[in-house]
Amino acid sequence: RTTIAGLCFLAAAVCVIALLPESICRAPHAMTSCAGEVKTMWYFDNYTDKCVSYKGCGTGYNDFGSRKCCQDSCPYGKRLDADVRVTYYEEVY
Repeated sequence: RTTIAGLCFLAAAVCVIALLPESICRAPHAMTSCAGEVKTMWYFDNYTDKCVSYKGCGTGYNDFGSRKCCQDSCPYGKRLDADVRVTYYEEVY
């Protein structure tokens, strides 16, 4: 839980103070299992060059709580004001 809290804090801090390096924004989006609350998160999709929403717990470097935060942290692609697709990840046990 400490690691997850630290990553969430890091993602929030990155949104406020700095851009992420392009290599992090363009890295494949990690699939993680959620031990906590599932919510709408955003990540920079290297294939579409857009910030994309998904349902998950947001535990990686390329995970953001809002589209604006994603676009501000990863300004390497196309900025679209319209909502983009929502991808649902389901944990299978």
